[in-house]
Amino acid sequence: MTAITHATIVMDRTYNASPARVFAAWADLDARKRWSAPADDIRIEYEASDFREGGRDLSRCIELGNADYVAQVFYLDITPSQRIVFAEDVSHGDKRVSAALICVELMPADAGARLTLTLQIAAFDGSEMEKGYQFGWSAALDNLGKEFAR
Repeated sequence: MTAITHATIVMDRTYNASPARVFAAWADLDARKRWSAPADDIRIEYEASDFREGGRDLSRCIELGNADYVAQVFYLDITPSQRIVFAEDVSHGDKRVSAALICVELMPADAGARLTLTLQIAAFDGSEMEKGYQFGWSAALDNLGKEFAR
């Protein structure tokens, strides 16, 4: 039996955009498709997207030569321009590998908006999913900043 691995990761970014504009980049599916993939050789494809409290997203993280990671997101709390809280259930191939509670907080900052992302992860398979979350979300948040250079 593999033990559950727990991790908490906190990431901060400051963007040259208002909290409302940063929030809009999360709410808009086309924008999310642009910034959410962590690398050029990885695609995120959405099979369903319902960005609202009680809504659900279903997406695939596709990397050539690797089984897809399938993420189901359940939106628990959304306050426009302030916060997004969701639970995420991730499978790899036919095996559930992790669950996470993810909180996005947006606050005004001198340069525009400060975003704090807190991930609380439970990994079920010993695959060090927390490293995947760290890599993926860090790159995605860096990509999000590019949305405001347009």
